[in-house]
Amino acid sequence: MKSNRHWVFAFWFYFGILMFISISAYLKIIPVEMPRFPYFDTIMHFLLLGIAAYLGHLALNKRKIEIFNISLPLTPFIVIFFCILDEILQFFTPHRSFDLVDLAADLCGVVLFTWLAERQNLNKSQKTQI
Repeated sequence: MKSNRHWVFAFWFYFGILMFISISAYLKIIPVEMPRFPYFDTIMHFLLLGIAAYLGHLALNKRKIEIFNISLPLTPFIVIFFCILDEILQFFTPHRSFDLVDLAADLCGVVLFTWLAERQNLNKSQKTQI
């Protein structure tokens, strides 16, 4: 049986960081824009949600779902669902703004980092057993 406890721990630790960042932005504790660094928000969307997809995919042991006889990773669907939910909430928040570019950056980050997670070898003990 594959042991992925360290990936699960890493995911939940990172999830806590993401929640802190998100809540801080909604409460205006941290700035939502950095005017001196263009596209900072978009780059952070790409990286933060991409890393969440990477860690989540490995924490779930690369679990797949079948859609129209195609096996697809589960984690990207979960992460993208929460990205869309967050962007919708931003639409109704006075000091945050809905942005399709941020949503596109989220999607691109999730796709790239899920692909990187797919390439990650989860069973390192396989080499020692041969």
